[in-house]
Amino acid sequence: MIRIRLSRDELERVRVADTPDFGYELALGGAHLTERNPVRRLSAWRYEVAHRWNPGHSRIFDLYTTMYMPAFFLDTSAQPARSPFDVASPPAVAHLRDLARSSALTPFTRALADGHEGAASTLDRILVGLRATALSPYSRGITSAVATAAATAQARAAIGGPGTLLNSLHPSVSWNGRHLCLNTVYDGEEDLQGRPLVFQPSVLGTRITFNPLIDSVTVSYPIAAVLARDPALHSPSQALVSLLGTTRATALVTVVTTPALTTGRLAATLGVSPAAASRHATALREAGLIASIRDGRAVHHHPTRLATDLAHGSVAV
Repeated sequence: MIRIRLSRDELERVRVADTPDFGYELALGGAHLTERNPVRRLSAWRYEVAHRWNPGHSRIFDLYTTMYMPAFFLDTSAQPARSPFDVASPPAVAHLRDLARSSALTPFTRALADGHEGAASTLDRILVGLRATALSPYSRGITSAVATAAATAQARAAIGGPGTLLNSLHPSVSWNGRHLCLNTVYDGEEDLQGRPLVFQPSVLGTRITFNPLIDSVTVSYPIAAVLARDPALHSPSQALVSLLGTTRATALVTVVTTPALTTGRLAATLGVSPAAASRHATALREAGLIASIRDGRAVHHHPTRLATDLAHGSVAV
């Protein structure tokens, strides 16, 4: 059990995140796919993902052992131009070092540890594939479940104070008036040392985890949400058309539903010239709704989280 002594000021500053940590959910998704006995509420999710799984991506499982799970994947939903991970980051280096100490390095993870560019590029592609298969089709449900959990926690805090909040988050989290107690496999006393304490609801999580960082301390805890695929998005709603106009609303939905859409394909879908499609893409990019990446002569467009929420949020379900 981990015990954290909280001062009155630290207790008052405790907060619950209202958006998902998709990087952490991505790592958890890989962990669930390695388990032989999946959690019942996630069995349908696992079955669907396994049916769409690319066998060539199975090298990601080299990063997992019974003791270690990679916790360094980045949340790229808001900034799709970023790589899903940084092999030179301190968490990645520490994880690979732990694998080496436990004699769990494979040729693939050894190449990652040695800084081979080809191995890093391969893992990038695998993570993009894992996200597209295991997270993106469920992102709206995950976002909604986390937001609901945070709103419920905030309501309890408003009624009963931060102590009531802490004692109602999860059975493995308790507050005795002086110490926050986390029922983990590790024992120890911790001090926030002025850092904010953030509780992160997790849909794919099955137990609480403690992650002390330089500028904050995060405790992730599972929420009882059943994952189902997000409703299909085919065309913009009237509300979205009223907001953006018919052509630009259609452009937004097209980018959201078509991975790595090029300007040429966008023009063909909209029935406009490439120059006109480029102008629409520029307007959406300046509004923070898409990110564009040039690859040679082609420009690929990706939706930001705001765009995805806006497009899906305008669909009645």
